Amino acid sequence: MKKLLVLFFFSFSIINSYGQEYIDEESLFMKLVQQVQSPEFKFEDYSKVYETVHLNRERRKVNLKTATAYNKELSRKQLYNQSKPNVYRFVKAFINLETGKRTIENVATAFPISEDGFFSVNHHMVELWDAGSGDTTKVDKSVIYFLADFDGNILSIDSVCSYDQQADIAIIKANTKGKKITAFPLGNDLETGDDVFIIAHPKAYLYYFSTGMVNRMTQEKNNIFSRKMEISADYAGGSSGGPIFDSKGNIIGMVSLTQSFYYNQREQKNLQMVVRQSVPVSVIKALII
Repeated sequence: MKKLLVLFFFSFSIINSYGQEYIDEESLFMKLVQQVQSPEFKFEDYSKVYETVHLNRERRKVNLKTATAYNKELSRKQLYNQSKPNVYRFVKAFINLETGKRTIENVATAFPISEDGFFSVNHHMVELWDAGSGDTTKVDKSVIYFLADFDGNILSIDSVCSYDQQADIAIIKANTKGKKITAFPLGNDLETGDDVFIIAHPKAYLYYFSTGMVNRMTQEKNNIFSRKMEISADYAGGSSGGPIFDSKGNIIGMVSLTQSFYYNQREQKNLQMVVRQSVPVSVIKALII
């Protein structure tokens, strides 16, 4: 009997030692490709955003209900596992000219800030539609963009609700078809030295988790839309729009851009450091009623 108990606990420990989930990027990518290439997938069903995207909605206040902030401290593993399913991909779908088939490209990252489908993204992402241009002829309607979660659930984008170029922020509305989605609660701005955590898709390295701290908070006079949070957590192209969390899983910022400093800046030789500039959560809140 003792031998059987020892064998049982040994087997159980082996099973638990393989609890780590491995990201299969090819499967995640192909799951979306298969949906886009299905006859049921109609490009016109994802073109509603083109009806209003030309309108000027700069710094327009958006009426939405955010989730209640979390109060419990999380381990890094808990934070990643809890947050990962609801970090979205911002995806481009188009016709591949070489094959003639529909295909996709992972462009950026996005995250929901309300359960009825409002998302926070960067302004340079909605520039793909020439948002606010006033010109309905400028947009390439043969290309569409949509959102997809970890499980491959696709959401169309209905409208660009508000944006600010200086802050590099926009709020978009996705069509959840009446279903509630899990939204991240908005926390409060952190202080220099506080820990930060990012889940994003740098260069299509899907669901990449990086950590760091706040290096500096900056602002020009009383202009909240000039406010920036510089952090040490790694990110790269494709991370744009990625959520930045505090240690409880609340949103405290959003990935924006990087600035590379070289010893010889003109010739871009001998890279010395990279400043990672992000949008503090207070700027997101400034666009919300």
